[in-house]
Amino acid sequence: MPLSAANEAPLVLAIGQFDGVHRGHQAVFRTAVASAARLGGIPACLTFRPHVAQLLNPAGAPLLLATPEQNEALIAACGIAQIHVIPFTREFAAMGPADFLSLLKMEFPSLAEIVVGENFTFGKDRAGHRGTLPSLAAALGLRAHLVAHVEHAGAPISSTRIRAAVATGDLPLAKLLLGRAFAPAGTVVRGRAVGRSLGFPTANVRPDLPIRPAPGIYAARLALSDGPHPGAAFVPDPADPAQAHFGKVVEIHVPGLARDLYDQRVEIAFTRRLRGHVHFPDAAAASARIAADVQAALAADAEENP
Repeated sequence: MPLSAANEAPLVLAIGQFDGVHRGHQAVFRTAVASAARLGGIPACLTFRPHVAQLLNPAGAPLLLATPEQNEALIAACGIAQIHVIPFTREFAAMGPADFLSLLKMEFPSLAEIVVGENFTFGKDRAGHRGTLPSLAAALGLRAHLVAHVEHAGAPISSTRIRAAVATGDLPLAKLLLGRAFAPAGTVVRGRAVGRSLGFPTANVRPDLPIRPAPGIYAARLALSDGPHPGAAFVPDPADPAQAHFGKVVEIHVPGLARDLYDQRVEIAFTRRLRGHVHFPDAAAASARIAADVQAALAADAEENP
C-alpha cells in the first residue's frame, strides 16, 4: 500500500471495493471530493485487490463488472486524486476493525476523514460496520462519513443488481444503475471470417473478464481511440453447440469501418438487446436478417444518443 507520509494536506479517503464504479460509488466519491475541498485537502481512494470474495469465497465470487484499469480510470474521472490498492490476503482479512483503522492512520499520517457507503463492513468477520465505525474512527482522531444508498426504482443500486441486469440482457437498466453503458474491455483477435463471408465483417473481441450480456444481438458501440462507432454486436450462446466455434469472443459489425484492428485494446458499449439467436436455413437468409439487425442497431443508437 503506497504511503502518503509526504502529504501534509489533510487526506480524505473513500474506502470500498468499487467494482464497476456505479452511481452509488460515485456518490461516495462526490462526498470525498467535497470534504477534501472543505478541508483544503486531497481526495483519495483505498480499494482492495483481488476482490474480497475471490479470496474468501472463490466458488461464490461474483463476476466482476470492470477491469482494475477501467475502475481506476472511472475513479479518477470522479475527481479522486490518489488511488491506493491494498493486496487483500488472508492475513489482512484476519485483522480486527480497530487494527485496520490503526493501520490506515499509520500508513496515512495526514488522514483526516474516511468516507464509505452505509453498507460498508471491515475487519475480521465483518465486525466493523456503520454502527461501530464512527466511534472507532473518533478514537483515532478521524471523522467517519457514511454515505446513504443511492436508489433506483425503490431499491439500492448495487453491483449485484447490475450483474443481474447484464445477465438477462437488460442493458438499459444496467446503464441507469451504472450511470453509463456497460462496456467490457478486450482485445481484437482473429476470427473465422464468418461475418465477412456474409458481407458483414466483424471485429472479434475477446473480453478480459468472463461477464457477458445474455446471448443475442445487440445495438452497441465499438470504442476506439478516435471515438465510439455504432454497430450491431453478437454475443454467442456458450450452451449452443452450433456456436461453439465462436469461442469466448464477442463480435461487432460497424458499417463502413474497414481498418485493421487486430491486437488493439477496445471496449464494446452495449445499448440494447435486439433479439435472441435464430437459426437460418441458408446464407442468404442469414445475410438478410443481419442487414435488418444492423439497421435496427443504428436506429437504436440514434435514439439513445441523439
